[in-house]
Amino acid sequence: MRFWLFTFTCFSCLALMGCSSQPQRSLQAQQSIPVDFSGSWEMDYGRSDDINAKIASVYRELQRLAQRQSRDPNRYGSPASGIDINRRMYGLINLAKFADMVTESQVLTIEQTERDIEVEREGDFTLNCGFYTDRPEIQHEELGTEVCGWDGHQMIFRLALPDETQVVHRMTIAPDGERLHIATTVAGKGSSAPFTLNRFYYRFEPLPEDYECEYTLTKGQVCRRRSS
Repeated sequence: MRFWLFTFTCFSCLALMGCSSQPQRSLQAQQSIPVDFSGSWEMDYGRSDDINAKIASVYRELQRLAQRQSRDPNRYGSPASGIDINRRMYGLINLAKFADMVTESQVLTIEQTERDIEVEREGDFTLNCGFYTDRPEIQHEELGTEVCGWDGHQMIFRLALPDETQVVHRMTIAPDGERLHIATTVAGKGSSAPFTLNRFYYRFEPLPEDYECEYTLTKGQVCRRRSS
């Protein structure tokens, strides 16, 4: 496993098992492989979360909560001041930026066997997991710890960094095998809640190695065979 080789503003974190916004279940080793993620995948920007829109939505929800607390503190708790909302938003924005950073790979190349899986991410480190033992795989590295394994038909990677930042990647494939969904949740100590960013990918067939592509404003992506 290769971890990030960059620096960022450290967030301390919630406990590892509390990172995901979805109910947590124990990772299980499988006697048979539930699904096959193998293939080349390109991000579907139309379906993936827009980070700015999601942050704005959370801010509006915090404002609505503050209004409800002001009207009925016995039911919703003591009113949240503007300072409290700003503090919570600051932590959320930091988490959102980090989630965006670790999910920006446009292309994924996944190789999977009955014993392991390797998720090669363009411009980022590769996620690896072996599932040939009777328990989830745990890898300890100088820069953090990774726990990975199957959760039903989903593949889970949980990364714990030394500053206690926690990252959970939850991979799901569509029934037809043509769409891939990765929900990435980042949590940090001092943040009121974790932040989840959803990325969607569609399967594609990569071009032969002797082709090269470039993006043009008039024609979009143009590919041609390299001259010998």
